[in-house]
Amino acid sequence: MASHIENFKELERPIIFIGNPRSGTTIISEIVMRHKDIGYPSQYQNAFPRSTTVNYLRRVFDNKYWRIFGQKKQLNKVNPFNRFVFRTGENYTMWKAIVGPGIDFDRDFLHDKREQPEYVRKIRKFFSKIVRNQGKKRLAFKITGPSRLEYLNSIFPDAQYVRIHRKAIPTVSSLMKIDFWPDRGEKRLWWTGPYTQEELEWAEKHKDDPIALTAFQIKKVSDVTDEEVSKLNVDVLDVQYIDFVKNPEQVIKQILDHTNLSYDDACFDYMKRNKIFNRNKKDEDYFPTKDLETIRQIYPA
Repeated sequence: MASHIENFKELERPIIFIGNPRSGTTIISEIVMRHKDIGYPSQYQNAFPRSTTVNYLRRVFDNKYWRIFGQKKQLNKVNPFNRFVFRTGENYTMWKAIVGPGIDFDRDFLHDKREQPEYVRKIRKFFSKIVRNQGKKRLAFKITGPSRLEYLNSIFPDAQYVRIHRKAIPTVSSLMKIDFWPDRGEKRLWWTGPYTQEELEWAEKHKDDPIALTAFQIKKVSDVTDEEVSKLNVDVLDVQYIDFVKNPEQVIKQILDHTNLSYDDACFDYMKRNKIFNRNKKDEDYFPTKDLETIRQIYPA
């Protein structure tokens, strides 16, 4: 570990979930983060981005007497109380509050960017307090879109990454159904970073084709992640979303084994209480033939 990086026991081998949006990162990370040893940034952290004291709230919901877990509302029904239960989030407001100057964690690929040593110490101390105040032993969190591996590796050099993969066509379809995407990525490049001049010209030419532009962006995210994984030689477990929906227990066990987490019933209780929906369909059920050809030409995955 670099000399300027202060060691915190809670930050040894943090687990970071990465992948394209709508690829299954939320449900898989939520299940693993139910583990009794895992602390994570929550929705309360986003509401109070500079506070670590807010993490004591985790103990109200998760303690030796009871364990109550929140979850993101997707296909399974949740009760009204769920909004108050401590649950994991991507916390871009928190990241904005704690990173160094010149770092746009929300939208930038952060390709070839590393954090300044003084901010590395600040950020590591911040995350250590998150875990400690929750009464947990090990950090985990999730981000989607650009993996930002170069930047994250400068802060967490011994991190273990769990990368979720989903086929291009269902990913494009799912992303385009989200209410925020039309204002973000259907008419422009939402994430900023390592585009060539040719790619920028292509995006400008196709700004009136939301399917093409969406497919292009998720392919760019995947390509840059591949490049960063190869360059940095980081510890990455690749997980296929289709494997998860076919056998969720096996995939969760694989993640626990790879990250050296013990078996925890709470992780597997999720599958007993919630249905894992296989929303993958035949390609022709997602888009007309012309649109399928467009996606396949851009991202033949």
